[in-house]
Amino acid sequence: MAGALAVVTLGTGLLDGLFPGGGADRDRGSDATATPSRSASPPAGEKPTPTESGADASEAPVAVLPKAYVGTWEGPVTEKTTGQPHGTLTAVFTEGKRGERVVRMSTTISQLGITVTCNSVGTLASGTAKELNIREATDPDRLSTPGLCTSTEADLVFRLAEDGTLDYRSKERAAGLPYGKLTRSGD
Repeated sequence: MAGALAVVTLGTGLLDGLFPGGGADRDRGSDATATPSRSASPPAGEKPTPTESGADASEAPVAVLPKAYVGTWEGPVTEKTTGQPHGTLTAVFTEGKRGERVVRMSTTISQLGITVTCNSVGTLASGTAKELNIREATDPDRLSTPGLCTSTEADLVFRLAEDGTLDYRSKERAAGLPYGKLTRSGD
């Protein structure tokens, strides 16, 4: 019985930071219940282009999503804050320009026989041929697991790696700052 309780306690702790109403959202106060805006603007004080700069054409700001990103990408993600698994992220990029939704995402995590799916959309805020800054919001057209997904907007970074993979990093502290390496899957 103590082993089962330990597993349940561990599972609850792993899932807690992923979902609103859990410890991570409670710590954020009213931010967790704020209604997200649909603005593609970067947070106040941040420049609309990536922090890295270079002289070559791949570092020039883009007005449209580079074709290299278009398609389906998938991979495991990990919470930076805890080191725990954060499920599998599937990101489907479609053509679009700055200020438009260019990616639909689903994060699925299974723990202790429970599967949770969180759906979101991303607007191209800025980027270069190598790196995109995406503003993520809850997907209004696809339901997520009720009450178990964060609902605040978040800033994401997707960066094309030399090996053909796509590095993913979320700046959403309430979700544990998830990151991962995505590979192209069957389009």
